[in-house]
Amino acid sequence: MPTQSAEEEFQQVRERLRAANDQMMAGGGNGLWKALLSAGDDVVLLGAFGGAMRDRAAVDARFDRTAQAYGGGRSSFEPLATWVGADLACTVDLEHHHETRLAGHEPAAITYRVTHLFRREPDGWKVVLRHADPLAEFRGPASVLPPTG
Repeated sequence: MPTQSAEEEFQQVRERLRAANDQMMAGGGNGLWKALLSAGDDVVLLGAFGGAMRDRAAVDARFDRTAQAYGGGRSSFEPLATWVGADLACTVDLEHHHETRLAGHEPAAITYRVTHLFRREPDGWKVVLRHADPLAEFRGPASVLPPTG
């Protein structure tokens, strides 16, 4: 029986990531997402709503709060780059959220820039870093400076 290539194996991980996003956005919870995360305390989350968490308990708590904010929608990924090595992999995507109901607001389209770093662990590829932000459109240097005057 032929063995699965690293790229084929990793593609299955990307499909689980998409399913986890859809589950959370639909208001179905974050169980699939938590299953994708490394159990180690070196997991890091730079979530789309801001802040930085860097241990599994803090990341779990943030995913719990985030899951409560969503009440409908679906997502799609626009891959920008993927690197797969023996023990580490990285993906860079635009994550498009469609018909998203966020915090009780009317459905909206939202796009996040997303980077995931994966580590091969005994039970498969696990997310050790998720960085997402809503800065998909170029805003220029003035957008990060404090107001003057």
